[in-house]
Amino acid sequence: MNLVKICAAAVCGLAFSMLASSAFAAVDCGMNTGKPATGEPIPIGAIVTASGVGDLSIGAKAAEAYFKCVNDNGGVNGRPIAYSYEDDQTRPDKAAELAKKLVDDKKVYALVGGASLVDCIATAQYYEQSGVISLMAAGVAPQCYNAKNIAPLNAGPRYGLIGAAKYAIEKLGTKHIACPQPTVPGADWSCAGIEALAKKYGVAYSHFTFDQQSADNDSLIQQIVQTGADTTIYLGTPPTFVPFLAAAERADVGGKLKVLTPSPMYNAGMPEAIGSYWNDKFWVDIEFGPLDAANADTKNYVDVMKAYNTPLDSIGQSGYLAADILVKALLKLDPAKIDRASATEAIQGIQDYKNDMLCAPWSFGPKDAVAHLGNRAGWIAQMTGDKWKVNAGCVSVDADLISK
Repeated sequence: MNLVKICAAAVCGLAFSMLASSAFAAVDCGMNTGKPATGEPIPIGAIVTASGVGDLSIGAKAAEAYFKCVNDNGGVNGRPIAYSYEDDQTRPDKAAELAKKLVDDKKVYALVGGASLVDCIATAQYYEQSGVISLMAAGVAPQCYNAKNIAPLNAGPRYGLIGAAKYAIEKLGTKHIACPQPTVPGADWSCAGIEALAKKYGVAYSHFTFDQQSADNDSLIQQIVQTGADTTIYLGTPPTFVPFLAAAERADVGGKLKVLTPSPMYNAGMPEAIGSYWNDKFWVDIEFGPLDAANADTKNYVDVMKAYNTPLDSIGQSGYLAADILVKALLKLDPAKIDRASATEAIQGIQDYKNDMLCAPWSFGPKDAVAHLGNRAGWIAQMTGDKWKVNAGCVSVDADLISK
């Protein structure tokens, strides 16, 4: 198995092939003046996990593409957005160091489009003390959803997979869920959410921990099988998921084990990377709607990414949406008075933001709230016929499971 090819297909996207026939059209980016912004730059930053356990930088890359489009179309009332993002290397100490670099040294007005496994753990309190908002593309750890100044666009693996597991119980006949927990930040919180759901719906639940980076996938599959589960949750990223499925295929467990995963596994290259064996045996919670949906907002996302040479990806959708929210918030302000304080207040004021890639309008929530979960529902996609099929739309998280 050629992992370089797998990563190229499943992680880096090759997603344009999915929509190659879509003709390029004029994009909708901010003011749409067709003229570049030349005023005083607005500094915006992000922290991403781009190395270590995985690479989630596509959220920031998508935000960067959208900001470039905005800057080419008048900016924010003439002011371009100066965007930069940093790699925390899956290290909380590095995330803390980079947060100070962006907030104290670069004087960013906000953090937008970040996607990190550790950033929230290290910086939630610091962002609040600094009066800066982090509008994340993808949160993972509980601190991302339980902090005053952090608001993720995604539901995250805990809440997204609660919705997916609920679908499996109600629609796929799941009776026993296994949640192998990788030793990465936030995984315990995600598995605990699945356990709470299983208890509520009266299905069996099994759980054990493993080191994802050094995992023997053949042994891991046998551990899952030995629990007696008919459904397993896989917490990870495409580079670790593809070899996991290869091991499951070698053991020929597809006929008795349903596999559910979080949103990052939904991309155009995945069906080719994992092969036809997994048709009708593999389901993904997708948080921002199908990439080939026939609506104006999805088409604009696709066209902006194509115009600025950025792969299509579910975390990328989230980064794009975070960037769009920021721009819409700042366009309401006097450009001469945009600073960190006014940007913070403008973002906090975003309520009922609508986009076709969201199941429901997204809101920052009450200004003084100490928790933010603006995205509470997603779609369920199934691999079938060597491609994706959306089986259900807007499967919501049970309200009583959100805070548990």
